[in-house]
Amino acid sequence: MFHRKLLRRLPALICALALCLGLSGPASAAGDVYFSVVNDSMITLSDSTMPVWSGGVLYAPHSVFDGTNSTGIGFGLNFSYNRDTGIASLFTTQQILTFDLNRGISYDYISGTPLKGRAILRNGRPYLPVGLVCSFFGLSYSVISIPEGHIVRVKNSAVSLSDAAFVDAASNLISRYLREYNQSQQSPPTPGVRPPTSSEGDAPLQEEPEDTGGTQVYLGFRCDDTQGLAQVLDALDASNKTGVFFFPPDELEREDDLLYRILGSGHSVGLLAEGETAAATRRLLEEGSRTLERVGYVRTALALVPEGQRSALQEEGWVCWNETVNAIPAGSRASASSHANTVIRKIGSRRGSAYLTLDAGTESARILPTLLQRLGSRSYPVSVPLETRL
Repeated sequence: MFHRKLLRRLPALICALALCLGLSGPASAAGDVYFSVVNDSMITLSDSTMPVWSGGVLYAPHSVFDGTNSTGIGFGLNFSYNRDTGIASLFTTQQILTFDLNRGISYDYISGTPLKGRAILRNGRPYLPVGLVCSFFGLSYSVISIPEGHIVRVKNSAVSLSDAAFVDAASNLISRYLREYNQSQQSPPTPGVRPPTSSEGDAPLQEEPEDTGGTQVYLGFRCDDTQGLAQVLDALDASNKTGVFFFPPDELEREDDLLYRILGSGHSVGLLAEGETAAATRRLLEEGSRTLERVGYVRTALALVPEGQRSALQEEGWVCWNETVNAIPAGSRASASSHANTVIRKIGSRRGSAYLTLDAGTESARILPTLLQRLGSRSYPVSVPLETRL
């Protein structure tokens, strides 16, 4: 959660920095920026070096650990990744930590001992769980909150400065890296560019909005209907977008293979619980939490619950999905283009965030590629759904 001091400064930082939110987490809010530091050296800030949170777990690219970063400093570790098999390994001459991204598991390669943790993909690159890597190889890490965002600092015995001393010594470098990162994220608009006319015969939206209001779009998928779930994941993978998938407790085990794919691709997982009362919904959430931890080895606080029960459950610590647009196809089989246009109109130029709810059925899978294309052409960034951001 953001500190109160950071919250008070957030509007000014947004206006001053004008950050653009992308898939791997860079955002207009300073609190979403994560710097990587190895011992006493800071890695250049970019989308490919920024740690991310997923499912309550902190992940970092392998370059933080193996020295293939701007500092050239590592911890004597090597990294290998086979895209065909989905196997990634971080290793020394005596230890091998292996991740199977396809199965969503990790293990000690030498002893065969299974471990609790998995790697995920961000923009086609494996990201590794910081806590597990540090524990396995005898490293330590800290997450430091600063006005500009956060620092993830991985350390071994060669570290010299305390966290406080490092932040003080690196203040100028932090400002410089953030400025350069902001500049790299800004791209001038192309005048007169409009979405392509649909091949399905529907007229495109009549006019381009001059300003989308900085609206951040989040995608949530109800998984009580999973007939199109694999195709939904294919569409998100093809466009490098992420969403949060809300499963009823009884679906978690039935769809465990796709659950592993969801987690391994860097999406978030939440629970779908719709009891007649808040107490009944709470019991479903507790059941789902136990099942998810047993099947997926992760915990979640994300929940899709009846609107009238949100306040009570949020007070208990659940992060409830706050739907602003129901984007689930309903009724007659409308064209994908027509449905996407309708969703865009519903989003309008609202400022802040728009929470789009779809399901994982075949109709949502059919319209999703067109909807993602329209969101991109209208400059609505699809944001990474995290517990700290919803």
